[in-house]
Amino acid sequence: MRNPLTFQVESWVGSLLVLAFAVFLVGIFFVALKNFNSEAEILASPSGVNFKKISLEEKKLIDNWLNKTKPDITVNDVGYRYIIKTYPEKPWVSK
Repeated sequence: MRNPLTFQVESWVGSLLVLAFAVFLVGIFFVALKNFNSEAEILASPSGVNFKKISLEEKKLIDNWLNKTKPDITVNDVGYRYIIKTYPEKPWVSK
């Protein structure tokens, strides 16, 4: 004979576990999204973790270069990290 109380407890606990796992995954997604939009980059290396941030001088150089060349992208749309990855030769740095 099947006990209806046991069935309800098992389904309630299972639902709670599934809900907790879903909340955990959503939390990881939001953390990853926040890190993707930040101007800092965390680099893993054998010697440890390096934290790379874009300096204010480089931000000013990029802004000046964007104002002079008028490309079809803006910092507000894509961010500094995207611009640095798109232009690895760094045309905003005068040699």
